[in-house]
Amino acid sequence: MSSSSQARKIPVIEGWFTMDEEDPHLIGNRCKVCGDYFFPKAYSCRNPHCTGTELEEISISRRGRLWSYTINYYLPPTPYVPPDPFVPYTIVVVELKKEKLMVMGQLANGYDSEQLKIGMEIELIVEPLFKDDQGNEHFIWKWKPMARQGL
Repeated sequence: MSSSSQARKIPVIEGWFTMDEEDPHLIGNRCKVCGDYFFPKAYSCRNPHCTGTELEEISISRRGRLWSYTINYYLPPTPYVPPDPFVPYTIVVVELKKEKLMVMGQLANGYDSEQLKIGMEIELIVEPLFKDDQGNEHFIWKWKPMARQGL
């Protein structure tokens, strides 16, 4: 068997997101008592006014609004694998209305910060982050601006 036939698609962080390329979701949880949402998953409710101890796993909304963004000009820690030569990249913070969460992630390939407008609709996708020596693709969640609907 060739190494390409053995290549796999692997999440960079197991259990944080689904690998469904058509309909990916972040995986979080929700307190059964107060209803607060958490991403990444919490081990107990973080709401200081709640005594709940039971959390249920849930899929987090995959669409939200751009709250903020910045361009990173430095090398981040693993699991990031920089291209050679290193290229600055955009990080976005997306506000998820239903969950009342702010989730950070990299801007999807093919987009740049000049296309971003605070408040615009953003959608979660999964993209390869890097390919290892065995040909496996390691995937991460990213955010992309949603296509404009008819005017």
